[in-house]
Amino acid sequence: MAIDSFIPEIWSASVETEYTAGQIVIPTVMGKYDGEVARGNQVNITGAVTPSIRDYSSTRTIEAEDLDDKGQSLLIDQEKAWSILVDDIDRRQAAGDLGEWAGAAGRALREDAESFMIGRLLSQAFQANVTGSTPVNVNEFSKAKAAALKIRKQLNDNKVPVDGRFLLVNSAFGSLLVDGLSDAALAGGSNELRNGQIARVWGFTVLESPHFAEQTKPIAIGYHTSSAAFVGQIQKTEALRHQSKFADIVRGLHVYGGKVTRREAVVAYVSEGVAQSSDPGFNLDNATGAES
Repeated sequence: MAIDSFIPEIWSASVETEYTAGQIVIPTVMGKYDGEVARGNQVNITGAVTPSIRDYSSTRTIEAEDLDDKGQSLLIDQEKAWSILVDDIDRRQAAGDLGEWAGAAGRALREDAESFMIGRLLSQAFQANVTGSTPVNVNEFSKAKAAALKIRKQLNDNKVPVDGRFLLVNSAFGSLLVDGLSDAALAGGSNELRNGQIARVWGFTVLESPHFAEQTKPIAIGYHTSSAAFVGQIQKTEALRHQSKFADIVRGLHVYGGKVTRREAVVAYVSEGVAQSSDPGFNLDNATGAES
């Protein structure tokens, strides 16, 4: 029976290879947490509170300070699966044809996970071009540059570390940048390039992704590598005989979750503006929502 000779390890490895290859956003956020990943699981992320820095030289004494752990949880709440019919696994594996199917499954999983994480970054970011306050229509390089510099200023005001900053853009925003930047600013030098990298400017590694839900309206998201987290795992790959056809079914399951963990370190700029969502964990007192 064909199902007896199915080799899930080979299929799983091929899916995993295609899943990780070509990722743009997921490698730039926190993604390494121990433990079994399953739907309904929860990853507890510890967030240390910065202690007060006090004068010591005059008294030579110091009192210990009580600090709360501002930890937060990341829920593994996404579950995606694929299932295909294969007419004869014995012949497919013998001919090496399963690799093509595995690659297609891995690429589909990658696109789904990348789109999910971009959506999380965008929806949970501080918005720097807010609807109702004369939002800017980003339609030329000068406005795209002004948007990027405003994101940079907001991150600076929020004391976000300079090292490890990314500017994630959709194709509409990326086209404006490429059109206006000099050849020297564009990616292509001697340094190893990340997937999706188009430039290194204004303190950002600029990444362009085709997996934004919105590709027509220019969008840019500035963030620090520690500002968000993603946890995912391709959990199962199995084969079974179809009940009514002379074919086998190959299917797999991917579970994952992601979120913005430091909203002050994620700033988005959407052309023509977007509503600002409130977040009690982020102080907006020093933030100007609209372009002046």
